[in-house]
Amino acid sequence: MKILHVALALLFGMSAAVSAPIPAAAAPGPGGATVLTLAPAFGPLDGNWLRGELFAAPNEVVKVPYNNFPGATNTNKGADKLNEMLHSIPGTKIVAGHSQGAQVADAWLRRYGPTSDVDPATVTFVMTGDLESKYNGCANVPGSGCVAAYGGNGFPDDTPYTVKVIARQYDYFADCPNDLSNADAKKNRSAASLVGGKGELKPVHNDYSKIGLNDPANKTFVEGNATYILGAPATYFLPMVTQQWTPNSQKIGDDARLRPIVESAYTRPMGTLPIPAT
Repeated sequence: MKILHVALALLFGMSAAVSAPIPAAAAPGPGGATVLTLAPAFGPLDGNWLRGELFAAPNEVVKVPYNNFPGATNTNKGADKLNEMLHSIPGTKIVAGHSQGAQVADAWLRRYGPTSDVDPATVTFVMTGDLESKYNGCANVPGSGCVAAYGGNGFPDDTPYTVKVIARQYDYFADCPNDLSNADAKKNRSAASLVGGKGELKPVHNDYSKIGLNDPANKTFVEGNATYILGAPATYFLPMVTQQWTPNSQKIGDDARLRPIVESAYTRPMGTLPIPAT
């Protein structure tokens, strides 16, 4: 767990969102939903997360207040607060969580979901950057350095709730290689904790602004009420290529050479993404 905490601290900085009373929620507009946001570790959920589409009118956004310093106690208390709000806020709801926020949603689905009286027809869970994801979440990859340790891992396969689990390609936590003996895939994963694709000088995990929940180019795998999504577009260049101090022409060649090797370490059920035209 220490490894995960240190990595998260490096990724997100040190401004914790402290638990607070449940805020009063305005009603969404006609046809809209109340979007209950669960912040990632140490900071807020960005307004351009998933292109900001879920935050637009007629939806109404309400933060779920919880202490987002990583740890079992805070994560489970976040699930408790979420449970209160799911019961107190009427109408259609979307639970939106990234990183630790996704883990709070996992904890609710695991602890409350199986016996909850919250109508599954009224709530959808949308989770990104989830290290507990069944497919390529690093907590489910042996030797990755990630441990969930929050009273379980992920959510039940037979959950009655609609769940959308979205990973960005090469997210250090949510799109971990299955085969960590692949040296290039392991190197690329490490690079992704620092940079993203072309011109992206921050970790892949920190930027879901280009991914759309319903982008037709997404790669999806449906299992029961859960949809696992590899969000388009592809992360291009490979982070390990972005990290190199080389000209663009060389990066194009390096990516073409290394990408098949890196991708051979993955067994994602939804497949992979094509690179953009260059």
